Amino acid sequence: MTALKALTPSAARICDHAVLHFAEHGYDGSSLNEIAAQAGMRKASLYAHFANKDALFVCAFERALAEETAYVEAGFGHEAAGREAPGHWHPLHLAERYAGSANLRFVLRSAFLPPAPIRSIVTTGFEAYLEQIRLGFCQALRERHAWARSDGNKLELYGDAYLGIIDSLHVELLYANPAVYARRAASLLKILDDSLGLAG
Repeated sequence: MTALKALTPSAARICDHAVLHFAEHGYDGSSLNEIAAQAGMRKASLYAHFANKDALFVCAFERALAEETAYVEAGFGHEAAGREAPGHWHPLHLAERYAGSANLRFVLRSAFLPPAPIRSIVTTGFEAYLEQIRLGFCQALRERHAWARSDGNKLELYGDAYLGIIDSLHVELLYANPAVYARRAASLLKILDDSLGLAG
C-alpha cells in the first residue's frame, strides 16, 4: 500500500467519524451532514477538508484499510510467536475483530458493495489487503514446512486456498450469526490442517 496522506487534526477527526458512519450506513445511505455534525462542525466546514463525498469515502477507506492491514500483519506475528498452526490466528480472531472494529466492518461492507463512482479504488485496495493475508500465510508455511521452502507451486496453491477460506469467512461475518461463523471457521481450519498434514 502507498503511504497515507498526512491529514490535519480536523480532517483526521472527520475521517474517524466517517468510518463509523460509512460502516453503519454504507455509501448510498450516508449523510455528510451527519458526519460533519458528529465531527463537531457544519457541512460547509467539512468541504474545506474534502471536496465531496467520494473524496471523504476514499480517504476514510484507505485509512481503515491501513489499520486492518497492520492488524493482519501483527496477527501473523502473534501466530509465529505462539507457535500456533499456520493460518489459524487470523480466522480465530476475525469475528471478535469484526465486532469491535468499525474499520473492518467498513472495509468489508465497501468491498462487497463497492460504490460505483470509486469501485476500482475500493476493489484495488481490498485486493491488496487480501494479498497481505496470502503473503503472511505463505511466510508462515515457509517457517514451518520444508516443502513450502522448496515447492513454490504447492505454496501458491495453498496460499490461494487460504484466501478462499478467508473470503468465505468474510461472507459469514456479513450474513451469519457468531455461532455459525465459529462452526464454519473450525471446520475449514480442520480441513486445512488435514491437507497440510498430507502435503509434506
